[in-house]
Amino acid sequence: MVKVIDDWLDPEFCDHLAYDILFRMPHRYGYRSDASALTPRFYRAEFDDNNFHVKYMCRKLSREVIKSDCQFVRAYANIQFKGMDGMFHKDDGDFTVLYMVTPTLEGSGQFQYRNEKGEVVAVDFVQNRLVWFAGSSVKHRGLAPDTDLPRVTVAFKINRGKDG
Repeated sequence: MVKVIDDWLDPEFCDHLAYDILFRMPHRYGYRSDASALTPRFYRAEFDDNNFHVKYMCRKLSREVIKSDCQFVRAYANIQFKGMDGMFHKDDGDFTVLYMVTPTLEGSGQFQYRNEKGEVVAVDFVQNRLVWFAGSSVKHRGLAPDTDLPRVTVAFKINRGKDG
């Protein structure tokens, strides 16, 4: 199951989050979507437990999107520039929510996943779009932008709660 929700947050909040990630948070280079392969590396920014943006988004996710008890394992931002394509992989945790933060990328930066038949399905990179999927069972990847603008997503790794 892959669910897409557009216009998830207030656009002003989204723009502020993009600025905060790109210009205020430290980035670390060297992350890969598939650690077992020699794949392109990209940047990551880790959110601490007290980050206001993440606290707000987790609360909004649990109340309005997931609508059940859940446990947020971690949240971080992936930052990709031209040439930093991800590789198909599965995530840990029960499900993953990706939030597309930076401006819409026309014709590049897509989120791709393999459906039940193994076919590749693409979801366009659109600012303020949320993509929710079963992280441990859906093979997916993020493609790099083909412009000088970065592609930034916030990834939430989530486990089901007692009633989920």
